[in-house]
Amino acid sequence: MSFEPIYEVAVLDGLTKLCSAQVAVESKLVPTHGEEITKILGVSSIADVVTTEVFAGEARIKGKVDFKVLYANTNGENRCLVSTVEFTDKMVGDEIAGGNPCVNAKVLDTDIVSASASEIRLAAVVEVELFGQVTKRIKYLVKGGDGVHAYEHKAKYTKVLSGFTGNCSITAESSVSAKYIECFESRIATTKITSSTDIVVIEGEVISDVVYRGEGGIGHVSLSTPFVFEVEATGAISGSEAVATLRISSSNANIIEGEENTVIINYSISAIGYAYENRTLDCVADAFSVKNELVKQEEAVSCGLVKTCACFADEIDGSVTLEAGLPIVDNIVTPIGSSVIISSVYATNGKVVIEGLLRSNVVYFSGESNSCNSVTVELPFSVNKPMEASENDRVFATAEVLGINIKIRRGNEIDVRADVRFSVCISEDVKFNIITDLALGAEVIAPQSAISMHIASKRETLWDVAKAFCVSPETVMEQNPELSFPLVGGERIICFRRLTK
Repeated sequence: MSFEPIYEVAVLDGLTKLCSAQVAVESKLVPTHGEEITKILGVSSIADVVTTEVFAGEARIKGKVDFKVLYANTNGENRCLVSTVEFTDKMVGDEIAGGNPCVNAKVLDTDIVSASASEIRLAAVVEVELFGQVTKRIKYLVKGGDGVHAYEHKAKYTKVLSGFTGNCSITAESSVSAKYIECFESRIATTKITSSTDIVVIEGEVISDVVYRGEGGIGHVSLSTPFVFEVEATGAISGSEAVATLRISSSNANIIEGEENTVIINYSISAIGYAYENRTLDCVADAFSVKNELVKQEEAVSCGLVKTCACFADEIDGSVTLEAGLPIVDNIVTPIGSSVIISSVYATNGKVVIEGLLRSNVVYFSGESNSCNSVTVELPFSVNKPMEASENDRVFATAEVLGINIKIRRGNEIDVRADVRFSVCISEDVKFNIITDLALGAEVIAPQSAISMHIASKRETLWDVAKAFCVSPETVMEQNPELSFPLVGGERIICFRRLTK
C-alpha cells in the first residue's frame, strides 16, 4: 500500500451560554378613582423577553416587566395595582451568531424606590441570559496510510439535531366565592422533556396565585395546572435529548358567575429550544512512521458536551419572626411575589450544589389592629443533588415555586415551606487534538544499536514509549509484557532490534 492519508469533515455543535446582562427597570403605579394608599402589603415583578434579534456578534433584546402592588386604602380595603414596563438591551459576544437562541429572563430584586398616598415607584433588576448553538467545522485525519502508526482518539461531542419553537394555550379553573379578582400572578415550571421523530414533548405545570374579594373579605386560591405540549422539531429522533425555555406570553383571569362562581385563567405559552444527541468522533490525534519523518499540521479543538439535563423537586423551609411593632398574626391571607433567586450553582464530583434565596410577601390579618398587614420572607437555601457532574463542569439552573405553605407557629412567628421545581443542565468543555494534514518527510535513519533503553516519565502511555523507540506499540508489549500503563515513572524499558549487515 502507498502513503495515502484519509480525511473526513465533521460539524461540531455545542450548546452553551453565550452572554448575559443586567437591566434596571423602573415603574410608577398610581391608584385610580382618587384612592389613597395607606399601607403597602406586597410587591412583585416578573420579567419576560418578548423578541430577540440575533446578528453576528450581537443580540438585541426586547422585554417587559410586569409589576404588581397589593395595598390597603383608607377604607381598609385591599387593592392591586398592575403596571407593565418594556425595556430593550443589546448584548455582544464573539460566539453570538444568527438563529433562534434560548433566552432566560429573571428578576433578581424588586425594591420600593418611593411611596406616598398617591403613587408608588418600583425598581427591578433583571438578568437576561442568552443560550445558543456554537458550530465548528473541522477537517481531520482518520487513517494515516501505509507505514504510519496512528494514535486514535474517540472524542465525544454534542450534535444539535433541531432548533424548535412552538406555542400552545392552557385553561385553568377553580370554584370560589369571589366577587372580583384583586390580582393574580403566574409561573411556569418544566417537569419532563422527551423526543421522538420530529417532535419534542414538554410536560410541566402552570401555577397561579389568585387574590380575590369575596363575601368574607379578601381570599386566596392557588391553581396548579399540568400540561403536555407537543412541539414540531424537524430532525429530532426517538431517544434524543432536548432542552427548552418556556414562558407565559400572556394570561388573563375572569370570574364566571353561577351557583358557584368560577375563576378561569387562560394562558398562552411559548417554547424555544434544541433537540440534540451526543456522538463520538473517531480521529487521529498523533502519528509517527518508522521509515520517514512526518510533516503534520495539527489543531487543538474545543467543543461543548452536554452531560445531562434534568428536572427535580425539592423543599425549602424556614421560619420568620415579625419585626418589633408589627401586629401579631391571627390568620394567613395570601403569599404574593413568591420566587426563587439562584445566587450560585456549581458542580463537585458526583453532585450539583444550588444556593440562593426564597422570597415572598406574606399578607396576614391581625385582630389586634383589625387590619391586613404583611411580612417579607427571605429564606436562604442550599440544595445538594446527586448527579453526573465533575468539578470543572458548567452548570445552569432555573427554579420556580410550585406551591407555598404558611403556618402560624406563634403570634409573632410563622413557618414557611415551599415546593420548588429545579431545572439543571450540566455540560463540559471537551478538548482534543486533531491532525488536519499529513505528509511524508525525510527518511528516518535506523538506529545502529541492537538494544535501546528508555527511562519512563510519570504517566507515560504505551503510545509515548512506542514513539520514543520509533517502533510499533505491539513490539513494545511483546518485548516488555510486564509493563502496566500509565507508567509510574522511572521504569527501564528495553527495545531489542535485529540488525542487518
